[in-house]
Amino acid sequence: METTAVNFRHFLVIPAFLLLCNWAGAQPLGEVAEPSPEELDAAFTEEDAAREAAAWSDVVIDRSRPDPLERMTSSADLVFRGAVASQEVVYYENDLPYTHTTLSITEVLKGSHPGSQITLVHEGGPAKDNPENIVMVSDARHFDEGENELLFVDVNPGESAPRKVSVEHRFRIYNGKVYDEHGHGVLLEPGEEGKGYRLGLSRDRNPAPRFSQIHIGPHTLTKNFGKEDSAPDSGGGEPQARRVVPGYQSSVDITTFSAAIRD
Repeated sequence: METTAVNFRHFLVIPAFLLLCNWAGAQPLGEVAEPSPEELDAAFTEEDAAREAAAWSDVVIDRSRPDPLERMTSSADLVFRGAVASQEVVYYENDLPYTHTTLSITEVLKGSHPGSQITLVHEGGPAKDNPENIVMVSDARHFDEGENELLFVDVNPGESAPRKVSVEHRFRIYNGKVYDEHGHGVLLEPGEEGKGYRLGLSRDRNPAPRFSQIHIGPHTLTKNFGKEDSAPDSGGGEPQARRVVPGYQSSVDITTFSAAIRD
């Protein structure tokens, strides 16, 4: 779009300049006259015609809402379901800890992967010289053995660290249903006119400890989410009416969610 915009401006400016050069000198000073059709044709060059043609397109712009599930799927190299089989802390240069999380792949929804396991690497873990201290990175994702995951990943993302797989989107599977990283239930609805899907999150979180606790070495850390949102006050002491968002019990089941990804 940026190139088209620049060309279009030139298309507007250059013919006007050429017209000015062609006929301004022929008019008496102070007298205004419109150019004749012949003069307009003479000023319109092949280059101008090419610019005009570039400004037109037969591409139909889709004004409907984007499908987030389709966008996530198309941008990922690999989409799979898996269970966390094991974890190991490996110390690299300067004794910096990296946690290696190995998942057993139970279903591949997009792409392919050799073998039945895949290992994720993220920076952080117990300090080598003192396991009572831990190293944490704010954007690291933490996993626990036995948990089930649905991951959208990029393979070989070009990281300089030992990371070979980059997790772009993570969904957690618990009791057959799908949740976000912090325990909100994932809501799946058909898109407009039955095309694609719309994603939403439940108004509350599943209270299961797995969504609020992080285990790093001998330590268990607890997330503090704060109070769940409620309807805003209307100013008269009464909460405003708002669309009722379902609770986490309405989260989509993993079978339906997997089928939507494969569509």
